[in-house]
Amino acid sequence: RLYRQAAEQGFAAAQSQLGHCCMLDVGVAHNIADAARYLRLAADQGDADAQYLLGFLCEHGKGTKRDLGEAVRLYRAAAAQRNVWALARLGVCLEKGRGVAQSEAEAAASYAAASELGGADALFESSVQHLNAVGEWSGAPESFTLQMAVSDLALAARLGHAGAVEKLASISSRREVVSACCLGCGATRELRLCSRCRVAAFCDGDCVRRMWPAHKPCCKQWQADAAATEE
Repeated sequence: RLYRQAAEQGFAAAQSQLGHCCMLDVGVAHNIADAARYLRLAADQGDADAQYLLGFLCEHGKGTKRDLGEAVRLYRAAAAQRNVWALARLGVCLEKGRGVAQSEAEAAASYAAASELGGADALFESSVQHLNAVGEWSGAPESFTLQMAVSDLALAARLGHAGAVEKLASISSRREVVSACCLGCGATRELRLCSRCRVAAFCDGDCVRRMWPAHKPCCKQWQADAAATEE
């Protein structure tokens, strides 16, 4: 209630917090459209957290139209304020060429900047918070909170967090998760099923190769299960 009052009075920090709460169903009803509205108000005032979160919504087409160019613009704005989540997701966009010209050098620099600011730990901690919010994978596959958890976990692993790597490996067997999100980068759009098992979804070959050690055992099991079903 207090966040809402402060948000309606134009306080950017309150608008950002309220928008985040609306995204994650914390203290207010889950409403992605309201989240996008409040985050836009805060982002326009230069709030880095709001810029990152709104960028995430734009990248995934949640609560607002999908606009990769706008997502990159917002990530850059937040990254300029040393927001580690924005730096990491900007790295993904630059690496994959999403909404911006592909540049491995700029992607590496963005990942490095996030890492230097403690991004691996921050991303892993936020993924745990999101997991706790949905009861450790009990949420529906399309749950936005679950998707954010996977995204943060994937990026923490990308930055070398050992716990995140281990966690990703442990969830690689969960069909409901791996079919909805790319475990390599957290993408939820334009995914392609693994050509072998036809269960796990990835955004591109690079993520397939990077996640293959974790995916391989499950991939073989799902292939065996499919073959047994056909007999």
